[in-house]
Amino acid sequence: MDIFKGVEKVLPYLNYAWKRHKIIASNIANADTPNYRTKDVAFQVHEENPLKVTHVKHIRPKSFEDFKVFELRKRLVGNDLNDVSVEEEMAKMTQNRIAYEVYMRFAMGSLQKLNNVIREGRQ
Repeated sequence: MDIFKGVEKVLPYLNYAWKRHKIIASNIANADTPNYRTKDVAFQVHEENPLKVTHVKHIRPKSFEDFKVFELRKRLVGNDLNDVSVEEEMAKMTQNRIAYEVYMRFAMGSLQKLNNVIREGRQ
């Protein structure tokens, strides 16, 4: 039995939200840089071993996250060929912050349940 299963399930999403925050902040910081293209990050969870587990004592496949940073192809905003829209990036940052807070609440809820078990239900 894995007591940190709830935290381990949400950890890749927390890492993705953190990585995306850094990319969005970089976009905002480069809003006035000539020829800068807006970037974003894609996220996918992969199974390390695609083999099927058929017995309880088999080793479970581990998963890992894969982040791909890519340039968005958008309309050109200015004469300097920079396509960063600060308003769009701020909206993305707000959306990402809300997602990060939701993921953290899931993780904290799992840890609070574990803490309650350790304290045997006493406050």
